[in-house]
Amino acid sequence: MKTAALSLLLCSLPAAAAALPPELERLRAADMDFSSQVPAVPAPAEDELGPEYDDPAVAGEELARLAASQKGSTGSLGFMERRIVRIMARAHAKGRLEPALERMLGSRLMQRFIPAPPAKKQDYIKKFPKMVAAQVEGTGLVDGVDGFEAWQEMSRRHIALAKASAFAPRGAGQPSLFTEAAFAGEWEKLAGAAFRPGNLVTPLIDGPASFGERERLIRSARKSVHLMVWGYYDDLTGQRTRDLLIAKKREGLDVRVLVDGNISNFIGMESLGALAAAGVEVARFRDPARKYDGMHAKLLVTDGEYAITGGMNIGDKYSHLNPEAHHWRDTDVLFTGPAADDAARIFAAGWNEVAPLQGLSRLPEGKTLTPEKGGVRAALVYQRADLEPAIYLALLKAMYGASSRINIENAYFVTIPSLKTALTDAIKRGVRVAILSNSAQSNNEPILTGIMMESLAEMAEAGAEVYVREGETLHSKFMTVDGEFAAVGSYNFHPKSIRHEREITLGVLDRGFAAEMEEVFRRDLGQARRVADPKELGDYKSPLNFIVRRYMFSQL
Repeated sequence: MKTAALSLLLCSLPAAAAALPPELERLRAADMDFSSQVPAVPAPAEDELGPEYDDPAVAGEELARLAASQKGSTGSLGFMERRIVRIMARAHAKGRLEPALERMLGSRLMQRFIPAPPAKKQDYIKKFPKMVAAQVEGTGLVDGVDGFEAWQEMSRRHIALAKASAFAPRGAGQPSLFTEAAFAGEWEKLAGAAFRPGNLVTPLIDGPASFGERERLIRSARKSVHLMVWGYYDDLTGQRTRDLLIAKKREGLDVRVLVDGNISNFIGMESLGALAAAGVEVARFRDPARKYDGMHAKLLVTDGEYAITGGMNIGDKYSHLNPEAHHWRDTDVLFTGPAADDAARIFAAGWNEVAPLQGLSRLPEGKTLTPEKGGVRAALVYQRADLEPAIYLALLKAMYGASSRINIENAYFVTIPSLKTALTDAIKRGVRVAILSNSAQSNNEPILTGIMMESLAEMAEAGAEVYVREGETLHSKFMTVDGEFAAVGSYNFHPKSIRHEREITLGVLDRGFAAEMEEVFRRDLGQARRVADPKELGDYKSPLNFIVRRYMFSQL
């Protein structure tokens, strides 16, 4: 860590400075408030930070006082905000940023700004410090870590890539660009994946459908069972899956499990330990060069021939196995045929990236040749955070291919500039854009609530049909375009999926499958309410949301 440089750059700001110096502007990085201008306001003299600020309790309490005094303003970068950054930078340099932020969030001054009920408060407090630390490292001021590309610059570049086409955009009454073979080829180039013909593709709506198929595939496997998943929970579903995998290992099959290395330090330790003790190889995804990156992709591959991907982790709230647990609304997809070859290849590449470093055996990456099983064209797209966001670019390209309708069902919807641009451009062409996401009440990620509601309000004002979920959490992630194309996977429309996550999505170019997913979307609207007035989504201006938007956008 360049602690001295970080402290000098962020902790010794001129007392009378009206605007941020370039180095501090890099911390803000245009991530948080894309349109606000910095007013020229004089600042009072600032006291030096004495050694008492090395104590996380002292630093945390002053952070709470300063944050609460912001009163939700997003138009000032004066004395209080500069002092907040100076205190955070000093704590980071001393290795005490996380405890200082935990103390800040625990202060009575902040309680009215933190989401209720108590469980959500604790979740917020646990995640907030790590998100700030990740953002600090994203400035490029840390040895060996490249800084983030600014969102505005990235968005301009991504829109240019998505719009580049041999075809002019089409609007209402014109055929979808997905009916043009050459446009499908442009999509494949951006996605880095080909539409493979000859697949059988089946939507799996909610846990009982998906986990029923998972159990059937595992029980019938004869050679291998490979599972890639973000979260593996120690609950009824985790235990049942554990027992199935151990049984197949005892039959002599090659059984491997790849989980996210960050979340597996908190959940699933008992089940994962039991799997390893029974001889199942269990790897944890970690990138030493990018310690805040995660494995958010979900993929089950059996015998290299059948695959399931989508939004579901291994847990009761996904499977609905436990009648006493939450029953989330989620979507997976089962596929077999040539696209399953790509699933086997993606698992092997992900496994071989980390397993040898953990003393586990490599997996052969030779090509498999799964015969054609149906008539559906499908492309399996894998996205790495250290490369161009292949899934995101493919989805933007699909939006520019729309001529009549775009349906988006996604758990977490945040208006990244390029996302807002692509959807607004579609609306201007006469395309009907419908978005279904969580309400403030159904959202399970409280730190996202404010910016999600602001984002949905922005799209409603732009002319989109916006719907918010009522009841249990929506965790589903799919999109349809013109009744021609559909995408189902793990990808969330929020910044973290671009900055930090490995993701996977199946793109399907087939009218029959697209029609099935459009019908699923229509049914899900029955459990949602349409936002008639953006004001219905509430006013989420607060000191914490001010800090989150300005300093933590990349971590959302």
